[in-house]
Amino acid sequence: MRTLSEIIEITKTNGKPDYEELRYSVLVLTALLNMDHRKLRETLLAEKPRQEFIRKLEAENSFNMYKTALNKSPKDYLGWNNDPENPEYQRFHAIGSKLVDKALKGELPNQKRQD
Repeated sequence: MRTLSEIIEITKTNGKPDYEELRYSVLVLTALLNMDHRKLRETLLAEKPRQEFIRKLEAENSFNMYKTALNKSPKDYLGWNNDPENPEYQRFHAIGSKLVDKALKGELPNQKRQD
C-alpha cells in the first residue's frame, strides 16, 4: 500500500487509488480530524487560556502527527488494533456504538431520573 501522501496526490491528479487504499485513508484522516478537533474543543472550552509554550507544543504535536501519517501507508499508521479487519476491533466498535445509542436515548445509568 502506498503512503497517505501518495494516495492523496494520486487522487488530486485525478488518479484512481484502489479501494483498500481509500478505505484506510478515510479511517486515518478521520482519526487525525477527531484528535485535532478534541484538542481544539478543549482549548476553546478551557476556563483559562493555555500558556504559550503548551500551545506551541500542541501545535508541534499536531504537525508531527500529520507528518507521520502522511509518510506511512494508512494501514501501517492505523495498526492492527485499529484495523476494521481485526475481529477484536469490531467487537470494541460494536460495544461503543451500543453505548453511544444508549447515551443518545438517555438510557445510561447516570442519565436515568431518580423519582
